[in-house]
Amino acid sequence: MFWESAIVGGPAVKLMPDFFKGLDCVTVQDEMPGVLQRVNPMATRTTEGCTRKCGFCGIGKGAIEPGGMKLLETWPDLPVICDNNILAAPQHHFDKVCDRLEKHGWADFNQGLDARILNIYHAERFKRIGRPVLRLALDHQGMMDEWGNAYSTLLSVKVPKKLIHSYALVGFMTGPEEAWQRCEWIEKHNINVLPMWYHALDCLTHNQVSEEQEAWGWTDFERRRLMQWFWKRKKVVR
Repeated sequence: MFWESAIVGGPAVKLMPDFFKGLDCVTVQDEMPGVLQRVNPMATRTTEGCTRKCGFCGIGKGAIEPGGMKLLETWPDLPVICDNNILAAPQHHFDKVCDRLEKHGWADFNQGLDARILNIYHAERFKRIGRPVLRLALDHQGMMDEWGNAYSTLLSVKVPKKLIHSYALVGFMTGPEEAWQRCEWIEKHNINVLPMWYHALDCLTHNQVSEEQEAWGWTDFERRRLMQWFWKRKKVVR
């Protein structure tokens, strides 16, 4: 109705490259400088890819970005970091990123930080930034010990609790009971928990409960009950 032609791209297009096939008015294009800043003018990326191959993610398996990790030589000098796994980058690159962020005096690490590899050096560099907003990730119960160690490491260098949050992947190969237990366990550490609903990589419906998720005990009511409980009651941590 508004354009004679359109350019489309991004992760969803890469996962389903044939979706726009046959539409003469649509051009599929992979790269467009500044597109991330159109979504968030404060956002930037310093790496591409990931060293992990998580079953719930298209990154790291070559579906969205090449396998492994690519270090960018240059990037927009902005404080909201949207890398897939910044902690998996070599130390010289991590230092280069933190050096720039220290000049801003604050940063928002928008991705879920990999608690399995967060160490005291990372924590000390985060602290030096000034006001680093950090989001750990707890994708399943098998990571609880590593998550706890990462959380304690951040507190040991005096990162304020109010700057620490945690994502929790829900709906992936586990049911509602496990998801509630994990989210409540995070909340007991007096930080905000941010549950993230799992969508299959070829899902075309927002917040859809798949047949596989139904087999794990999920219903749309259970999904909404958990998501709304934690997202709507986010508290001010002191």
